[in-house]
Formats: sequence, structure tokens, C-alpha cells
Amino acid sequence: MSTDIHVVAVIEGKPGCAEAIKAVTQPCVEATRKEEGCLKYQLHQDQDRPEHFIFVEHWASNEILAKHGQSAHIKTMVDELALLTVKPLEVSILKNLY
Repeated sequence: MSTDIHVVAVIEGKPGCAEAIKAVTQPCVEATRKEEGCLKYQLHQDQDRPEHFIFVEHWASNEILAKHGQSAHIKTMVDELALLTVKPLEVSILKNLY
């Protein structure tokens, strides 16, 4: 069985904050894609709910994901998103069943 890790993280922005959320997340996405062990890191925007964003991530291991979670660019993004969102970033670390 593979040891790689899949993550989904959801951002629920306040009304009218979609563009500000994009501005806050872009530097983090660019920095994260350069991290060792980052296999995929994509941010998607809901077509019908512009303040609803979903990160789709693929990491080489839990250890690498933990290191990512402590990175300066993640901490900065989370702090900046706090002013733009209705609730904290919702992160799900997924386990492949089949």
C-alpha cells in the first residue's frame, strides 16, 4: 500500500472576499509547489459560490505534510485568511480505501 498522503482543505470566505482570498493564497501556492515531497498542490474555486475554495493536495509522506504545516508561508496564509473567512480552514487528511 502506498504511503503517500492526500489532503483536501476548504476555505469558506466571507461574501465579497473572493479576490482578496486569491491574493492571499497565491504566494502560498507558489511556495508550496517548490517544497520537497509536494506531489500536487492545487487551489480550486467553486463556479457557483465564488467565496468557496478547495485545496487538493498530494504529499509524499505524513512527515513531509507535517513539515509543510509548519512552514512560514502556510502560517502567513492562515493568519491572513482569518480576516476573510467565516470559519477556520477545514483540513481533511484522507485515507485511500479502495
